[in-house]
Amino acid sequence: MQNATPMFRQYLEIKKQYPGTLLFFRLRDFYELFNEDAKIGARELDITLTARQKDSPNPIPMCGVPHHSAAGYIARLVQKGYRVAICEQAEEAGPGKKLVRREVARVITPGTAIDEQLLEKKTPVFLAAVCGAGECFGAAYLDVSTGEFFATQIEGKDAWSKICTDIESYAPKEILFPESMEKIVSASFENLSRQPELENVAYVNFRNSSKFSAALTPLDEWLFAVEDCENLLKKQFQVRELTGFGIDRKTEALRAAGACLRYAQDTQRAAARHITEINFTEVNDYMVLDKVTLQNLEIIESRGDEKNKKRSLLSVIDRTVTGMGARLLRSWLLRPSVKRSEIQTRLAAVSELTDNILRDQIRFLLKEVSDLERL
Repeated sequence: MQNATPMFRQYLEIKKQYPGTLLFFRLRDFYELFNEDAKIGARELDITLTARQKDSPNPIPMCGVPHHSAAGYIARLVQKGYRVAICEQAEEAGPGKKLVRREVARVITPGTAIDEQLLEKKTPVFLAAVCGAGECFGAAYLDVSTGEFFATQIEGKDAWSKICTDIESYAPKEILFPESMEKIVSASFENLSRQPELENVAYVNFRNSSKFSAALTPLDEWLFAVEDCENLLKKQFQVRELTGFGIDRKTEALRAAGACLRYAQDTQRAAARHITEINFTEVNDYMVLDKVTLQNLEIIESRGDEKNKKRSLLSVIDRTVTGMGARLLRSWLLRPSVKRSEIQTRLAAVSELTDNILRDQIRFLLKEVSDLERL
């Protein structure tokens, strides 16, 4: 842009590096948005749209929010499916310094949000990745807030439909996939409506249903390269081989896991050191419940009027006193175990806790326990 100030040229250079995001650009005590970002921000946040260089032939649309209250505004945008890049001042302003260095400290997306405003105590926030072709597909699921990391791979004629059902059971907030899979992913979610207000932001399509909402994010093919993904996982877990995790020969699961981890690292702008292992799950380890079954049995959400809306199986039996327990119970209901030993262990625990005094003592103590998984 001709005649742009040094500050605005800096903004444009940083914006170019983060396409498909709303760039919150720090200027003193405010985060400012410019151009198309400003129009979207003003509309979605219901704040005033103004302009920079109002008297010039081409005024620059802008809007802003105070930095001390930005978290709430960012949360509202991310909950609607937007990706937000936070650009901070990387050095102190001082006498004689006309332009301070700025850089993006973090990118917040629906699947990588870890701020309190974006987390529900009893609900996990999964980032999912899927890849594959033909009769073999893999998927990975990562909760950045806790470090839980899962991967699976399905083969056979109905592999794609099964992997979609598996994805739905985790209800991820964001789904990553190679650009070459955009058609099949979109077709599989054709029953989910697209929010037209997000069309101005390239890179993210937001899909929703009564069951879950997810941002669909296509990635470059090279991010799913087998060798790169394998090396990334080895480095993350500090191991020479992945045999101990059961994922070493599961090529598609490995690719999905690597892409998922890399995306988390790139958005968090950190190594995500709390992610220390990955669990490979076989589909026959648990009962697969598709969304129709979950809805008809009212496992998580009940149907009917508002009065009876909270009478789902989960709401009736959930007497947990910690977020960790609530999330674990939810996962057990969504993916019931079919392993005999695991079922017997749970039954034994239930039998032991029929002692009312013991149970009340444990509940009393657990109420004092913080959410260790999300510390």
